[in-house]
Amino acid sequence: MKNKWQFSLLAFALFMIIPFLSLHAAVDDVQQSKVVKGQITDESNEGVIGANVLVKGTTNGVITDIDGNYSISVSGSNAVLVISFIGYKTQEIKVGNQTTINIKLAEDSEVLDEVVVVGYGTVRKGDVTGAISSLKPDQNEAAKVVSIDNLLQGKIAGVNVGATVATPGAASSVTIRGANSLRGDNQPLYVIDNIPQASTGEFAASAFGDGDFQTAQNPLTSLNPQDIEDIQILKDASATAIYGSRGANGVILITTKKGKSGKPKVSLSANFTIANATKLKDMLNLEEYGRFRNEQLGEKAAQFFFENNEVRYIYSGGEYDPENPESYNVLTYHNWQKEIYQSAFSQNYSATINGGNDKTTYYVSASFKDINGIVYNTGLKQGDLRTNLSMDLSKSVKLNLALNGSIKQNDMMSGGDTKGGATGSVTRTALDSAPYVAPSGEQNLSAEQKTTVWSWINDYDDITTEKTFRASADLTWNIGAGFSYNARVGGDIFTQNRGRWFGLQLFKGENDNGSLGLTNLEKNHYTVENIVNYNTKIKNIVDIAATVGVTYDDYGYLNKVTSARNFENHSFRTKGLHMAGTINEEQPIQKDYQLLSYLGRLNLSFIEGRYLLTATFRADGTSKFVKSNRWAYFPSAALAWRMEQEDFIRENTPWIDQLKFRLGYGKTGNQSIDPYNSFYNYKKTIDYADANGNKELALAVSNLQNPELKWESTTSYNIGLDFAIFNNRLSGTFDWYYKRTDDLLIDRSVSFTTGFANILMNQGSLSNRGFEISLDADVIRSKDFTWNVSGNIGFNSSKIRKLGLPLAFYGNNQYSAYLGNSIGDHFGVANIFIEGKAPGLFWGYKTDGIIQEGDDVPQKSENKNTIAGSTDPGNIKFVDSNGDGMITEDDKVILGDPNPDFTYGFQTRLTYKDISLSASFNGVYGNDLLNSNLRYEAMPAKNSSNNIRKEVYANIWRADNPTNLYPGVNSTNPSSAVLDRYIEDGSFLRCSDITLGYTMPKSIVGKIGFENINIFASVKNAFIITNYSGYDPEVNTFAFDGLKRGVDMNSFPQSRSYIFGLSVTF
Repeated sequence: MKNKWQFSLLAFALFMIIPFLSLHAAVDDVQQSKVVKGQITDESNEGVIGANVLVKGTTNGVITDIDGNYSISVSGSNAVLVISFIGYKTQEIKVGNQTTINIKLAEDSEVLDEVVVVGYGTVRKGDVTGAISSLKPDQNEAAKVVSIDNLLQGKIAGVNVGATVATPGAASSVTIRGANSLRGDNQPLYVIDNIPQASTGEFAASAFGDGDFQTAQNPLTSLNPQDIEDIQILKDASATAIYGSRGANGVILITTKKGKSGKPKVSLSANFTIANATKLKDMLNLEEYGRFRNEQLGEKAAQFFFENNEVRYIYSGGEYDPENPESYNVLTYHNWQKEIYQSAFSQNYSATINGGNDKTTYYVSASFKDINGIVYNTGLKQGDLRTNLSMDLSKSVKLNLALNGSIKQNDMMSGGDTKGGATGSVTRTALDSAPYVAPSGEQNLSAEQKTTVWSWINDYDDITTEKTFRASADLTWNIGAGFSYNARVGGDIFTQNRGRWFGLQLFKGENDNGSLGLTNLEKNHYTVENIVNYNTKIKNIVDIAATVGVTYDDYGYLNKVTSARNFENHSFRTKGLHMAGTINEEQPIQKDYQLLSYLGRLNLSFIEGRYLLTATFRADGTSKFVKSNRWAYFPSAALAWRMEQEDFIRENTPWIDQLKFRLGYGKTGNQSIDPYNSFYNYKKTIDYADANGNKELALAVSNLQNPELKWESTTSYNIGLDFAIFNNRLSGTFDWYYKRTDDLLIDRSVSFTTGFANILMNQGSLSNRGFEISLDADVIRSKDFTWNVSGNIGFNSSKIRKLGLPLAFYGNNQYSAYLGNSIGDHFGVANIFIEGKAPGLFWGYKTDGIIQEGDDVPQKSENKNTIAGSTDPGNIKFVDSNGDGMITEDDKVILGDPNPDFTYGFQTRLTYKDISLSASFNGVYGNDLLNSNLRYEAMPAKNSSNNIRKEVYANIWRADNPTNLYPGVNSTNPSSAVLDRYIEDGSFLRCSDITLGYTMPKSIVGKIGFENINIFASVKNAFIITNYSGYDPEVNTFAFDGLKRGVDMNSFPQSRSYIFGLSVTF
């Protein structure tokens, strides 16, 4: 493992150093006359006819030809070319030692390369004072992904994207610069076309209760990635504080595409995908399993016999007669993984039309995707429609309208339950089941033995219908005298209906005579914003831009849950509620709240942008807290020094194009609690039954009120440096940050005499500190050939600074700490939160291999809770951490850390004329994962017929081969325990994408009436370097529960996808 990771990190370092080695020649200053050639193109890579190319300070100039080509003579390497064209930003390019300079013009509107969209406004990119990263997805990249979070993966320093499970439509967790809260909702705020969205970390409750692990679904799929123009990621508080209580976890600003004036332009695209599982686990085949079971049962009770390449099976207690076929059954081998995982075909279609005139522009798009998962009966069908309309109502008034609708059907599989084993998840069934179908005459089969993957395929449904509608209107009035006014109104409506059915072939369905769970989630949100802007300039001393505003947001949330059982007819499945004998309608969950805010920002730009100051202030009032704690205030300030404008740098180091130093401070908040925790709440509860056994419902207090609850507050500091050198061929950003969250909202244990286990309180603090590097280099930049390399790395260290809890014994040590949530009956609590340490450390028992003959081992405790199994040789050997001669809860210790040391990603792109080749990589280093699947796959146990891995069986402890790796075939597994044997290194490096693209020459496509034709072929998830033994290390099953961290439970394998795409424009 060590050598493999040294190689991977060395490769990453070399990949990023290459640009420096290849660019050093650009420092040389050639002072002789030469000819510079090149091509001027627009954003769609079309040649710009008639663009002006002028040598700055002279009358020497040319215009581009019909293909956008130019050729101009310059006097030396200090010459500067000025490129201009009506409707596009003017660019100045220093010639240096280049003889070929290709330039892409940007439209004179909110273009990513020149203007950065920030909260409630825009600024020039050079005037940015906060830590802001930009991403503009290209057409092919956007066509290959289902959701925006897929676009961010590995592209932005400090942004970590983790999957809950690898199935279409499953939610991904996005964290920016570490988690700021211990409660779980650490998702950033998404703002689409200036309209803030509801939390993406809030999901419908399961109809089957807290013991059911229902797969969370991704609300971001309702936004078509191909409609996205650009993405801005606001990372530090000086940039996010303008969003106040919703900016603590970072802000992601999304701007969708707008229409462009001119004749209507139609674009059509289609891509097709074949996906296969990348990795299947090497479980015992039929013959190996038979020998394993015979070893468990003993020679006299053996049930498997091997004759003539057949595996013959007899019932328990039967007698095998090789000459009598009626005495045995011939078994057929089933590799259940191959029967549940399929080659999945998917298709994605998109159409757009945009155009307009000087007064009105429009952009209309429609898309449809039909994505099949590699697990049978999983997939996603979705249709989207978007209209963006921009109108100049007068010379001073402009109106932007946006409408977006989405309808989705998502088919899922069960994520499992607290009981564990094959009865709760198809993944566990495929791995744990004996590799054959039990003969029909077999008696007394356990629930797990009766469940096969066919049971899940044939008798389980998890079907969700989801509808999303977004609308916004943005009116801009240019009042005059430097004043302008923005009135914005927008909102969204979200409905989700989910039905889950367990039929009689599954354990739950058999127990309940059919079991149905229905959830209905309705969310809505609207916002009203009034913003006044003022811009002025005082001579050449200072440019002033000021913004003040008031905003109001209203959030609605209603979750209705119904469970049913005892069905007369099972044919209707999720549509059969009317056939249920018993129907239980849970009390609805309602979480409505309102937010009123006042905000202001002041931007000062001194001496033509050499010195920059940004200050913001926001006051938020929320209905979640009582009146005395309702308001919170969030200031920020940032300074920037554009050193490249100083004479001593400009004159002595002309190869420096940008050198900007930034300092930032800000304060943000978090109110991620249910709206009514400040008060006593009531819920329906079942307290008793009548004389006939019928349930009697009653109301009871559901929580202890705490009127003192208030906001979590996060204070952040940032120091940054932006640079660009060698005519912008090499650019980058360095950032150091420190964040501290105070008044953490945590559950504190209370005396059971209160009738409750805990109460929600503000207590404690948490910090994150880190360093980020982003680099981008044009290694080669010529007319026909370009090579670009970019990369990023983000280091983050999290620490619980204070909890305010009294010292107590945890294991053999005293800590101020509390435990996380249970991850299941077979494991119990997996994480501990200790003052002074990283959050969510793994907590459990150390082991020391396998008990051997003659070992002196700790005994089971008779008077304390114990997990130690048998102390016979061949069982797991527990470490007696406190030395008391017994294995009890007092022997638990810290086992690992789920927090990574750093995350990183790098990309490269080569183009030769009309051909392009790109590759993307992303990775994580230094995190541990709790691979709960090892309890079933790598620990054979007495009274268990579960299949195991081949490697385990080959290295199992036996009296004649006493290995120290895996317990014997009849060992006793500990119950409700996390062992160090489950903890693995989760580090990985993944090649996430390789794409080959070809754009047909204009001379060809023009003859057939098209403007552009592009085709591409892509491989997603091409390969991965890791020592993790599970399906995939890039998984976090309970990503949205902050008290269950770093767990892989019942995950699916990642798929490798082969994509072919075509897009045309006319």
